[in-house]
Amino acid sequence: MYALVLAVVPLLGGPSFVITSEADEQVASKLLRLSPEFTATIGARSGETAIKNVISLRRVSSPIPPFPTGRQLLTTTGDRISGKIIGGERDVLSFRPATINTPDDGTWWRPISLTRWIRRLSHFLSGHDGAWLVPMSVTSALWLVDLPADTPPDPARYTWLEGNKNRDVVRLRNGDTIRGVIGMTPDALKPSFRIRPEMGEARDISATEVGAIAFNPLLAKARKPKGPFARVVLADGSRVALLKVQIANGSVKGETGWGQKVEFPLDSLIALDVFQANATYLSDLKPSKVEQVGFLGIAWPWAADRSVRGKPLCLATDRGISTFDKGLGTHPRTLLTYQLGGKYKRFEATVGLDPETGVRGQAVVLVRVDGKEQVVPGLAALAVGQAVTVRVDVSKAKELTMEVDFGPAGGVQADVNWADARLIE
Repeated sequence: MYALVLAVVPLLGGPSFVITSEADEQVASKLLRLSPEFTATIGARSGETAIKNVISLRRVSSPIPPFPTGRQLLTTTGDRISGKIIGGERDVLSFRPATINTPDDGTWWRPISLTRWIRRLSHFLSGHDGAWLVPMSVTSALWLVDLPADTPPDPARYTWLEGNKNRDVVRLRNGDTIRGVIGMTPDALKPSFRIRPEMGEARDISATEVGAIAFNPLLAKARKPKGPFARVVLADGSRVALLKVQIANGSVKGETGWGQKVEFPLDSLIALDVFQANATYLSDLKPSKVEQVGFLGIAWPWAADRSVRGKPLCLATDRGISTFDKGLGTHPRTLLTYQLGGKYKRFEATVGLDPETGVRGQAVVLVRVDGKEQVVPGLAALAVGQAVTVRVDVSKAKELTMEVDFGPAGGVQADVNWADARLIE
């Protein structure tokens, strides 16, 4: 078993982060820089130190905020971006994020044709300057109003999409829905959509009438980057995947999967996770063996990247209630076994009862490596309270088993979340 060691570096001021890398030791320090190769440079009174192969950053003393609940855009690759629609053209949305900027590319005053200059001037005067251009093909849903309280995190589970497989669906603010093919109304003075319904003539609908739009999943382009990328979480709850991430001079820069360059202050960054590098998340793997038994014959299937009740993965941490993007939701009795093949060196996760649906629950939670139980303080008798940090040595191991068993009250409110459950190479 790994002992969790947190090295605290004397800070110089500015935002500080807990930095997890492939190394066994975590470090809490001011972050000076992060390179596109995910090497962090931290600052201390004694000088600068480089930390290679960063896996995650967590803002010191700040919980990971919940998903946005206001106006937002959701992409096919899991981005959730607070902001509003301000226009567009045909199959491209002009979307202004609430807290993320579009960096000046320095091309405004370069020699260009008169036609392009007039277009840029019109774009600026219409209030579209700084907006993102988002293809509808990478957009899964667009909300123009606050989300209803019971809205599931996955657009595919929206109740107003039942039975829909190959159409765009517009949900009007009065609750009605229209199925068909949607695009932006060209040359409209105000944001407006052109919908071609399954029956009837095409017509324009003002954005002021629209509550939400779910785009045809059959036309979606959900391609993940081929190499390493980062997913950042901002203070307003926005989540966005970025390529070519770079942190320097108090600013975070990167590029979205569809090529949109972005920039925002480091002060806005709450969390950053690196994917397709040195960490493999269990929610992206298929367990080799699953055993589930209900207390009175009713079993709750385990879930990937959400709780067993279909809600976001939340835990009570030392920073407050945090909402995690990756992990597993489980309920007694559940055994999940994963084949490791001797290729990983560490398993880590944050484990606890769900702070909403597990407030009265208890569970017996065990981690076994090649059949041998690992000693993790506070895990075996999991009860309400702060989540437990798990860091287990799996070097040369062939098999990892996670067990969630009944507590004294059986399965009553024993919803156990495994946040950031991952294997480190």
